[in-house]
Amino acid sequence: MFKKKPTIKYESALEFYPNPLTPAKNHIPEWYKKIPKWKNNKIFDVETGFNDTLKQCMPFLDSLTTGYMITLPHDIYVTNNNGVPFLSWRDSSYPPQSRDSVADSNLIPFGHFPMEFIWNFCCATTVPKGYSVLITHPLNRHDLPFTTLSGIVDGEMIIHTKGNIPFYIKQNFEGTIPQGTPIAQLIPFRQEVWTSKKSLGLVKEGEIHNLKSGSLLIGWYKKTFWTHKKYL
Repeated sequence: MFKKKPTIKYESALEFYPNPLTPAKNHIPEWYKKIPKWKNNKIFDVETGFNDTLKQCMPFLDSLTTGYMITLPHDIYVTNNNGVPFLSWRDSSYPPQSRDSVADSNLIPFGHFPMEFIWNFCCATTVPKGYSVLITHPLNRHDLPFTTLSGIVDGEMIIHTKGNIPFYIKQNFEGTIPQGTPIAQLIPFRQEVWTSKKSLGLVKEGEIHNLKSGSLLIGWYKKTFWTHKKYL
């Protein structure tokens, strides 16, 4: 008996943009792809030791490729209008909107304009009962000129096309946010009851893992614990 795969369902509201939700693995940024595995392409340096970079870190790569991305269906042009970001576009049924005020200043990410906008997703999405979906800014994508706030929606609730997802524009940014830019990462997870407990010996075991990882030049975690995640 094969277990049925959980499915995140979506439907685009725009005929010209039929797939606004795609696997996150399709949106690995170019700057990450260009990072070498070794600084200066040298595995070892007599003065600095081993020159491994972030490219060797599987947990970081997992953050970029887990779940799905909602992408922007149209270009948005951002200009500074007397100290306030002004967003414009040529034609859109689902443009971002601004709110008159910010509920609390602690919501404003550091280095962003104190003005809240909301994404209107051009698609409806839902996950099955017993699952939830984390909606958040694309993980580790600090290169994007905005920051999307985070929220969790439970299964069977349809996240509609005007989902009111708040975001903030970075200060001093002017330019185009192009069509296809990932604006939110959707990470489904199963609803389970968790408990926490103190467990003696974890510190020592962690030190042993650290020593074992040093026995290989690269890849100990990947070979020992890492599992391939599939989001189709």
